[in-house]
Amino acid sequence: MSRDGTKTLRRWCALGLLALVVSVATPRPGQASGLDQASAGLTALSAGEFHKAVALLTQAIDSNELPESKGYLFYAARGYARAAEGDYKAAVDDFSAALTAKPEYLAAWFNRGNAYFAMHRYDQAIMDYSRVLEANADDAKALNNRGAAWFCKGNLQSALANYAQAISLDPDDPDVLLNRGKVYEALGENDKAREDFLRIKRIDPSSKTPLD
Repeated sequence: MSRDGTKTLRRWCALGLLALVVSVATPRPGQASGLDQASAGLTALSAGEFHKAVALLTQAIDSNELPESKGYLFYAARGYARAAEGDYKAAVDDFSAALTAKPEYLAAWFNRGNAYFAMHRYDQAIMDYSRVLEANADDAKALNNRGAAWFCKGNLQSALANYAQAISLDPDDPDVLLNRGKVYEALGENDKAREDFLRIKRIDPSSKTPLD
């Protein structure tokens, strides 16, 4: 099956993660150098300098000078940087380390699911998105991404159910409408697909759809 329907996958949760990490990685005079490296790594991460961020965060983690109670955040930040570089296997390892330390950290479940998705490991991605949804059934991003994973596995009905639930939570999201429209196309329900694509145009006339 074509994977065109997954182009609007919601990729990563970063802003909340960065805000949390920065709050515990601001060095003060006399503090250990690990926090200086962590702070510099987060600055590089927020600037899109992912290779530099990985190097600095690795130095910070290896220093054993970071607050133990917040260690999961630094692993998650490095996982984000590694995923942005395309090193999804290493990203999975980092998100897994974060989850070992703090199993309730939903951003790590979501981001690890995205890394698995990028590796075409759709079953693992679905399990991680499902873990997010067990904690928050109203997470439209996780529903959208789980729908994309089901689509790639060829389970169109499960994909459709996830997209429909996401749309019920966020009716004007063009990404999910586009994904659902492509599922309708794959099911041969062209009128429903066209309605979703027209709805996107009503929301944002500049959006590209198969009608263009």
